[in-house]
Amino acid sequence: MSRDKKPAVYVAIALGALIVLPFVLLLLSKLTSRSSVGVLPQSVAVESVADYELREMARLAETLLNRDLADATREGDIELNQVMELKKEYDRANRALADGDASKASKRFALLIQEIEQLLSGVEIAESARLMNDQIIEQLRQQDYLKEVFPESFQEATDHYNEGYRQLLAQDYPGAMNGFEMTAALLGDLEARGLQHIQTLIEKGNQALAHYELSAARSAFEAVLRLQPQQLSAQEGLKRVDSLAGIENEVRELVKIEATEDWEAAIQLVEGMLQTHPGNGFLEEKRAGYQARIDEREFKRLLDKAGEAEGQGNYAAAIEALEAALAVKSDAEQAARLEDLRAKYKAARLEVLLTQGFAALKAGQYTAARDRYKEAVALAPESKEARTGYEKASALHLASIRYTQNLEDAEKYTKQGRYPLAAKFFNKAMAARPNVVTAALKAKEATIREQLDAQSQEVSVRILSDKRTYVSLIGVFPPERMKSRELKLFPDVYKLKGTRPGYRTVEVEVRVDGTKPEQEFMVKCTERQ
Repeated sequence: MSRDKKPAVYVAIALGALIVLPFVLLLLSKLTSRSSVGVLPQSVAVESVADYELREMARLAETLLNRDLADATREGDIELNQVMELKKEYDRANRALADGDASKASKRFALLIQEIEQLLSGVEIAESARLMNDQIIEQLRQQDYLKEVFPESFQEATDHYNEGYRQLLAQDYPGAMNGFEMTAALLGDLEARGLQHIQTLIEKGNQALAHYELSAARSAFEAVLRLQPQQLSAQEGLKRVDSLAGIENEVRELVKIEATEDWEAAIQLVEGMLQTHPGNGFLEEKRAGYQARIDEREFKRLLDKAGEAEGQGNYAAAIEALEAALAVKSDAEQAARLEDLRAKYKAARLEVLLTQGFAALKAGQYTAARDRYKEAVALAPESKEARTGYEKASALHLASIRYTQNLEDAEKYTKQGRYPLAAKFFNKAMAARPNVVTAALKAKEATIREQLDAQSQEVSVRILSDKRTYVSLIGVFPPERMKSRELKLFPDVYKLKGTRPGYRTVEVEVRVDGTKPEQEFMVKCTERQ
């Protein structure tokens, strides 16, 4: 084999060892654990807490070797020969454990774990250094604009980064961290100074803009945008400068109107200017500002109105004014005041409604009582008095309706001579009769009762025919031929029916009246079909 091929062979062997190492470690650990279980006496496995802690140390050492160190070795942060030496120490500790020498095994495992953790700590520092390197590079890119403003300070930060990066390449990770930390501190200071510089330029531009010094304002805002092209305040400021170009004279006239606080006139002038310069950002901003002044004035007026109404105890008017004020402008303090007023109004209004509802209930005005209690329940659902009153008033209102409707039906059927139906509805009316009844209804009751009493007895009725017609009284007797028939009937409206072959059927409604004795009704078919 030639000398040129030897380094390649060595590299191949090393890579193969790195690939095979985790599997070898895993196999050895399993064989060791099996042999340990076989050698240890049964009493050692369960006798004491100390044995349990020792086994946990062995398990931790195995995990650190097979997982954490194996990962670090594959990443190239730990050399293979270091891992092999630690594996040998693990085997020695494991043999001591298998031989039952708990003290020796404990010491070896403790030293092994300590050494592994020190190695892993170094790996963590390396990872932190690499991560911080990426962060510093990104920070340098983001703050590259400060190179023009603070060239010396930016160069100092760059020099410290370069030194830290050289230490990183040399695997001097603590030294690299020191260099990166110094770079980060310098960049943080630069960022703060840069923000202050930019803010100073923005304030300078705004001040120039307030005095309509457009050239100075443009210069300041453009200086900011050269440093930070996405700086929103500078972008907006430059837009305002552009929107003022060509309307300086009109704007000065606007300033004079502002001094008089005639905001309506100012809005009128701005709207006229917007017709000539549609979409002008400065003018639209001015219009919004003037409208805000008008809204503030209206807000204060409504607050005064609400205060005056509240002082007079007119909570409804005070609430209305406050609601209108809050529709103009949001205000947490006035919103809280509105809630307080609503609570006061609720208490006062509830007291009035309950008083009126009770009075109406007592007077037999059940509809009015129900309406008052209904409003009270809507206002304060938690009020037991309101709910109870509403329930009672509704029940009495319903009973009153039933009473009046049944009484009207009884009166109607009495007039029609249908006395059984009239009696039925009259009894329903009496069952639903409220405690308080008007004089007119009492008089109607008496009239109906008197009429029903007069029609409560059977009376004699004679049915007459020609003995050729089949006569029936529906609901009383079936069809039969007769000359006459005597009946005893209660006063009501009946239907007489006459049928005869070859003749048109006759149906007659007859009204039996208890005040007319010996009533006669004739039914016969005389009209041929």
